[in-house]
Amino acid sequence: MLMLAGLFTAPWIVVAFVYLGTPEAPAVLPRRVGSAVGPSRPAGKGPWGNLEITPIVISPPLEYVPSDWGRNAPAEWHFPGAAPDRVTGFLRSVGLTPTEVEQLLAQARSDSRISGTVIAPPASLVRSLSPEVRSRLYVQLGRSGLNFDQANSFQFSGASAGAWLDGSLMSPATRQLVEPLVYRHGNYVHFADIETIRSQIPSPEERQFLAKTLLRSATVLVRLSVDSMEEVGDLVEYWGIGGRRTDIRPLLESMAEVTGEAGIDVVHLLPSFARNHLYRYPKTTTADLTRPQLANCLWSSLNFFNLTPNDRFLDVAYALNALRTQYYVVEHGYQLGDVVALVDDQGDLFHAAVHIADGLVFSKNGASPVAPWVLMSIDQLKGFYQTRDANPRVIYHRPNAY
Repeated sequence: MLMLAGLFTAPWIVVAFVYLGTPEAPAVLPRRVGSAVGPSRPAGKGPWGNLEITPIVISPPLEYVPSDWGRNAPAEWHFPGAAPDRVTGFLRSVGLTPTEVEQLLAQARSDSRISGTVIAPPASLVRSLSPEVRSRLYVQLGRSGLNFDQANSFQFSGASAGAWLDGSLMSPATRQLVEPLVYRHGNYVHFADIETIRSQIPSPEERQFLAKTLLRSATVLVRLSVDSMEEVGDLVEYWGIGGRRTDIRPLLESMAEVTGEAGIDVVHLLPSFARNHLYRYPKTTTADLTRPQLANCLWSSLNFFNLTPNDRFLDVAYALNALRTQYYVVEHGYQLGDVVALVDDQGDLFHAAVHIADGLVFSKNGASPVAPWVLMSIDQLKGFYQTRDANPRVIYHRPNAY
């Protein structure tokens, strides 16, 4: 774990500006946030008890989304280290027709700064790509940070574009521009062509609605049912780790005495740090400009049990050293608070999250102010970072104190 390349990648909607004095996200979470993307389901059996998992969708408050956003630059595809003949072979391999390849090469130029080729694709050709060709093309383009739009595409964990776009504030006309440009990679749908449609959305308010939609995040609500007083002891042992057993026991005992189908949202059983951040967006101020990074995954994971967040974890080197020296690796029997690290083939840690229960993790995906803290499955987490590594190692770390 020698580096954290890619850890702080954020959607480019927020790269071009800094939030100054942004209003705080709502402090109270509604019982249902956004629109459901699937039916509730029971969790697997385990020491966490009887859990019901309900998929939901959240999006940033409009106060967090500017009306003038993005790079506002012509769309370009960069092929570092590739001469035109190699680019030709690549374009054919992803399924572009000979006519389309010819159109693109007519817009190609050599660029000595990257020892390769740059193409300014015609907007009409970009719009005409099939979802399958767009996926194969953009996934490969996204492997280079020079292709910022593809490397940092907006993405959503869902079965279809409809799961992402339905029920949004944007107009039907805007949706007609966006939906044909959505493509799938793994279990995520993506969008990376804002510059292609920008000129067709002249209204600042409409661009704000589009941004709010594209920044949606799929997450889950988790409820715990306590059927009898006999269960309370084991539940306290699982959910009360970190010196919190006496804090949560009264609540669990009271739930055991409730008849009917009542359950409790597990957010009330989490340490205060997670409880105060889950389903919310960072409140970024001018003071954050003096810090090495904005709130990110390592800071979020290593502060999970802390009453007061330790901002030294914003320093990547310090955080990685803490993970190496203050935690030990566990192979099974995962418990609340174990830090989950995603590691690539070179042994580099590129994301960290926290195990909650039944394969669900507490995660901050990127340092962007419009990236919330969410609960998601390990498979969803790996899918989110699949352009970094399609099959990362997943290593669980437990604090030495536990």
